[in-house]
Amino acid sequence: MGFALPNGATVFVGSELATAIAVSDVSNADGAVFKVASGHGLVVDDVVLISSGWGLIDNLVARVSAQTAASVTIGVINSSDTNFFAQGAGAGTLRKVTGWTEIPQITEVAQSGGDQQYVQIQFLSDDRQRNLATYKAAKSQTFTLAHDSTLPIYPILSAGDRSGDTLPLRMYVPKAKEMRYWSGVPSFDPQPTTAVNAVETVQAAFSVQSRDMTFYKDQEVQPGS
Repeated sequence: MGFALPNGATVFVGSELATAIAVSDVSNADGAVFKVASGHGLVVDDVVLISSGWGLIDNLVARVSAQTAASVTIGVINSSDTNFFAQGAGAGTLRKVTGWTEIPQITEVAQSGGDQQYVQIQFLSDDRQRNLATYKAAKSQTFTLAHDSTLPIYPILSAGDRSGDTLPLRMYVPKAKEMRYWSGVPSFDPQPTTAVNAVETVQAAFSVQSRDMTFYKDQEVQPGS
């Protein structure tokens, strides 16, 4: 059993991404191997944004755990079940995150969606209905931050709002000794909310795109990553 307070946590947006590296195939394995061209330049502990024909890992943000001249391994991905990861269908791209910019002065974090939806069914012989799980609602995440128009994150969020690009995000929680990665499409309005005797704030909302969040404990995180 383990638990921790989020106090002291920092949140960053992937503000710079390298040119996409083509992936011609992905193995069905616990520790998926991505087949890439030689000279890909990725090394162990690089953080990448994944685009894949496999919807379960599309837009996932993860760390490189091993590499050769023609392959990159993402250890947190278990693609061994071909019922969910069809053989030969995982091709796509990898984009290395080369720069991060902090979302500073966060006063509140809110999350919505992700809740399980159901359909009810009742047979003639039933005296009560049955619930069948259908789908999970889309997720969004909103960060409220104290307004300061000179913050470097403002133009990055504004550009992401205009382009609709999927951006990597990371959060380090020191009391949990854990780094977390996910991705989302930002929505940002720099006009602050104003009220008497209250700090002016703005909100950066993200439509979460990665199906999963990846987690790395401190012993797996290298300085400066």
